[in-house]
Amino acid sequence: MDERHGDSRSRRRTGAQSAISPRMPEMADVAGTDDARASGADLPDTTTGAPVALDPRDPHTMARLLKRTPSHGYEVADTSLVVAIRYWDAKNQPEASGILIQLLLDRCAPEFRRRAMGLRQRPDLMEDAIAAMIEQVIREARDPNEVFMTQNFIHYLKCLCIDNFNRILRQEGLSYKRDAQGRPVGRPQHIPRALIERIDVRLDDQDDPVGPGSAVADPSDALGSRMAAVEAQRILTYLPDPLDRQIMVLRALEGRQWEEIATICGKTERTMRLRFEKARTLLKECLRAEMAHHDSANGD
Repeated sequence: MDERHGDSRSRRRTGAQSAISPRMPEMADVAGTDDARASGADLPDTTTGAPVALDPRDPHTMARLLKRTPSHGYEVADTSLVVAIRYWDAKNQPEASGILIQLLLDRCAPEFRRRAMGLRQRPDLMEDAIAAMIEQVIREARDPNEVFMTQNFIHYLKCLCIDNFNRILRQEGLSYKRDAQGRPVGRPQHIPRALIERIDVRLDDQDDPVGPGSAVADPSDALGSRMAAVEAQRILTYLPDPLDRQIMVLRALEGRQWEEIATICGKTERTMRLRFEKARTLLKECLRAEMAHHDSANGD
């Protein structure tokens, strides 16, 4: 009788302990080799014991790399791709790392395009910005010393796109300082690259070079006209309406007649005159404010 009570008490204690502490996994709970490979899990290296990186040459792993989650993300994180790229580079396996790099660029392509949309009016500059973004991602994905992209890849990609976009603006003279109202202040800090290439053409790079002794300054050099056109375009940025900028260009810069301007813009002549006067008044106020700000900055 005591033995039966003792056995029942021991069974109750065993059941209580199993309810409190989780059950240790048995062999049946661990996925087999085929299941682990199918899910893309990292398998241990038989020689070193370290986990092997994702191998895109395996069809099961490639399927997992392309698989998306219900939230429209990817099942395999971008940081895992970066780690795998560096792993295969260290193993001197350019084929595997090349496939992973292409997958990473395909994931980043929509963000590249979205961040470069501010240059859509200049397709050549837009493509230059995207090419710079791609080049930097490839270079830093293969750099083991770059740790930021393995810690927070989304924030890293955002900073990379913004930096390259702003660099293109500075390089082309499209970046301006702005006041509290968001209006451009001062002049561009850089001369556009295309303008520099047209000015700084060495004598031996010209199509029809002449001797240094016969090089004479051209009295009809259009440098002043080009710089004036750049300055005029900067001043016109004060006008928020594109139609007002077009009217100013047609009347003030090209000297068109009011009838011709009205025909081009599809408005009445009276409307063109009124908008021109309002735009001219606004530009005067902006230029006065710009000069006052410049004088106060110089202490005059």
